[in-house]
Amino acid sequence: MNSIFGAVAALLIILAPISTIASSKKSTSWVISNPEWTPSFEKQYSEFIAGIGKAKKSGDCSTTDQCLRSRVANPRFYNLNPSNLKSIFADCADLPYVLRAYFSWMNGLPFSFPNALLPAKWFSEENQLILAEIQELQRELADAGFFRRRIINSKIKKLRRQLNGGSRKVPDLRYNADGNVIKSKRMIKNGDDINEVLTSVVGSISTASFRTNASANGEGEKFRDTYPVKVDRDAIVPGTILYDPNGHIAVVYEVTKNGKIHLIDAHPDNSLTAITYGEKFSRTSVKIGGGFSNWRPFTYQDSKVRFKKNEELENYSLEQFQKSQDFSFEGRQMSFYEFVRNRLSLGNLVYNPVLELRELLGELCYDFRERKLSVDKALDSRINLKDHPEKLPENIYGTDGEWETYSTPSRDARLKASIREGRDLVKKMLRLNSEGSSSVEYSGSNLKSDLLSVYEAEVAKCRIPLTLSDNSNLVLDLDQMLGKIYKLSFDPYHCVELRWGIEDESSAYRCQDSEEKLEWYRQEQGLRNTIDRDYSIKMDYGLGDLENAEISDVYQEDISILEVLR
Repeated sequence: MNSIFGAVAALLIILAPISTIASSKKSTSWVISNPEWTPSFEKQYSEFIAGIGKAKKSGDCSTTDQCLRSRVANPRFYNLNPSNLKSIFADCADLPYVLRAYFSWMNGLPFSFPNALLPAKWFSEENQLILAEIQELQRELADAGFFRRRIINSKIKKLRRQLNGGSRKVPDLRYNADGNVIKSKRMIKNGDDINEVLTSVVGSISTASFRTNASANGEGEKFRDTYPVKVDRDAIVPGTILYDPNGHIAVVYEVTKNGKIHLIDAHPDNSLTAITYGEKFSRTSVKIGGGFSNWRPFTYQDSKVRFKKNEELENYSLEQFQKSQDFSFEGRQMSFYEFVRNRLSLGNLVYNPVLELRELLGELCYDFRERKLSVDKALDSRINLKDHPEKLPENIYGTDGEWETYSTPSRDARLKASIREGRDLVKKMLRLNSEGSSSVEYSGSNLKSDLLSVYEAEVAKCRIPLTLSDNSNLVLDLDQMLGKIYKLSFDPYHCVELRWGIEDESSAYRCQDSEEKLEWYRQEQGLRNTIDRDYSIKMDYGLGDLENAEISDVYQEDISILEVLR
């Protein structure tokens, strides 16, 4: 008898967790059970982002969807994902909104996002009369007959052209020099489905959504979702958003003791990468709202919104937008990027040159590995076998279609910027050490020689295997990739050899790209030389015009780290 009861008890113990887990799966139907974003929820959100970022960095997941379903990356919520939760997509702009939406849904919190934007210039003082006239004409449309409607619509078109400075097209809101304003936002309601919400977020959000005046609060439900923060460790935390006005978004997941900021970012091919903050992220003016920002706390209850205004937020600050390029820290003038690191460092920032170089080369190796994944997706999709388009996109750094999904001009430009910044850091550490500065921690007798030894050891450890066009294999080490940095093709219509800057005779034979494609490669050299992206320059050239265009007149800046150490 005892054995029977024992067996039954054991069975109940085994079955209980299964029953509990099954009943604890989250419904896809959104329920706002916690109407206020409190400091406690913000802290939990920060921990949630930190877990995802560290898991991505360690290789436990490679897309947003994988990370949110991973026991390692998302230990608190992965087991609550319902079976009918659809695959989650996010590119760079979607990422912060998708992660915030997922966390809000899991915790029964309110969530909102902008779903329509307008150019801020339309709302300038001189354009108010034009806007008022358009609004009056739109009211007339409701009762107008067929012919009258045609006349009214023609007038509206002319007035809108005036708003756009004579152009028929609305400016590209992602790169609009005057920024944008929120036309409408969607507040998530009880009963909304998380699958539909995430789909709507991806369809509505772009980098244009972040390109709004950083000093603005907004009003009512059209409040600005984020606010700019102070440059300190209490404000820049896991979950902080970084907006690059050149068209990229990343999310902070870690701030190290020595002031380095680690971030995750997403890409049009749905990949997730881990990167480090530096000069590859541009600064901007207040009116287009780039830089570091945090989510604005708000309450949504009884269909009413209450949000905290900038002046009520302890970490609100516009200091990162100062016009001067020189920032002051403890009486020393420095660049913004040095200022950020000094501000975020625990105690005085002291460089350990050996450790700094080792970390730098490790990060570059990681970036090249991530680049390989992106290039391989283009090759796997056989984009390189297609005919090359007659023209480049209007903007090679931000477009749509195959080019946006499979090309790597932005990724390659950021990589070059990181190498340049690394070279400058090495030069700075050598100079400080020669001056006997206390900001360098080094006890050896020949720093340059020791750093060269570190360089040689680290580049040899970083090896990336490639499968060439004839299915033969080739391995590039980090030194070879750094040496070819200006030869790496960002163009997805090129063969694997050109994508990795391999130009010897045997590789040319293997590649078998058409003469037209090879000419594209030759004429794109000026674009490959470009480090600092410029979205104001015309780029949609064909082969006949590209070689002599302004965008091709770019010299190769010396960014070699090795040359500094020789």
